[in-house]
Amino acid sequence: MPGSGFLRASGRVAARAIAPFYRRFPYRGAMDIFKLDPRGAYSPIEPFFYSRVPKAANTSITQTLFEHTKFRPLTTRREHPKYQFLRPLFLSQQEVNRLEHEAFKFTFVRDPYSRVLSAYLDKVGRRRHQGLRFLKWSQRHNQPETFLGFCRYLEAGGLFLDMHWAPQVDILCLPLECFDFIGRVEHLNRDLAVVLERLFHVKAAGPATHAGTHTGASESVDDAYGPEERAIVTWLYADDFERLGYDRHL
Repeated sequence: MPGSGFLRASGRVAARAIAPFYRRFPYRGAMDIFKLDPRGAYSPIEPFFYSRVPKAANTSITQTLFEHTKFRPLTTRREHPKYQFLRPLFLSQQEVNRLEHEAFKFTFVRDPYSRVLSAYLDKVGRRRHQGLRFLKWSQRHNQPETFLGFCRYLEAGGLFLDMHWAPQVDILCLPLECFDFIGRVEHLNRDLAVVLERLFHVKAAGPATHAGTHTGASESVDDAYGPEERAIVTWLYADDFERLGYDRHL
């Protein structure tokens, strides 16, 4: 039976064969492309393209964009704002050309230390389905269900099993150099205001709309990280630290 790596590679080949977006912007990351694709949000009106990074305020940002854009899809099966934009896989060649040359392309990223902790607190701590594989692994390998155990799970092969904790540079729909703007969750109100003024010519009057779950991870980093947790995350997310400009020192 083909391994997961083979299936991911097959998905990338299939996407390049049928989708103008992936012919123009081939995905070379480690994730399944069909998990990646729903993370792209294109509006043809402004136009803009937002690459949604899980656990980087993407629910709040998507909600805010939805509240301001006039774009609405002709058909959609689900009402949540993140399903109201066009996905890369379904863009025509003309739309891809416009995306490349006219659209404002942006994403938001987060300090890897707090992002990984947030994924653990949300998906494992709240017993969501994304965390069940780690919990089964911890039982089989006699590892604690703590954050330390989760870091060991990532190191043992769990890193790319879910978008919520996969390295950010590996789950962007576009190459990093193609983005016009890269905002930071640490400065969400300031950076989202830049996006709103650029796209909708409005000035943000206050804090960004809060949607999704809040784990308090950013305030808990110092307590959660010991020497081993820090060593594992620093190693596994080395590209995020380097290419996104985050400090490895806690």
